[in-house]
Amino acid sequence: MKSKYIWSAINSLLIVGLLIWSVFLMQNKKKTIVFIDNVRVFKEFNMTKELGRINEEKYKPELVAYDSLVKAMSIVESDLKNKNSKVDKKETEKYLDLKRRVSNKEKELEEIRIYVKNEINKKVWTRLNAYVKDYGEENNFDLIIGAQGSGNIMYGNSTIDYTDEFINYANFKYEGN
Repeated sequence: MKSKYIWSAINSLLIVGLLIWSVFLMQNKKKTIVFIDNVRVFKEFNMTKELGRINEEKYKPELVAYDSLVKAMSIVESDLKNKNSKVDKKETEKYLDLKRRVSNKEKELEEIRIYVKNEINKKVWTRLNAYVKDYGEENNFDLIIGAQGSGNIMYGNSTIDYTDEFINYANFKYEGN
């Protein structure tokens, strides 16, 4: 009977010892916290630049059409100013029609710009978030904080700023390496 109590006491001491040892190890493990500048990462990520170029080419005809309308409107407006009081109703209507078309085209281009910006942001951040996770795991970081220069990190020691390293990593991964 006494030996049961002794073994129970020994087991209890071993369990308590293991718990104390594991707590000690967890407290002594160095936590690695780094940050990256989200704004720079987004701007310098090759995918952002590539999608920007693709969409610029895709919507170039829309911009050319807008420029043509503005030019035509400017010519008609200049003609109307030169004629002073000799402007007929047809010329005024032509000018007002061009002005309306320019306004409509501006609204259309603004809607396109907002849509494209949102789509690029969504695609780029989806990819970057996956890369951040991989980068953190590969480098055994406990925490990667994203700084935006707008208050969430007001200062970070340059020794924990991994922005450049991450940009290189993300572009390397994006290029298929």
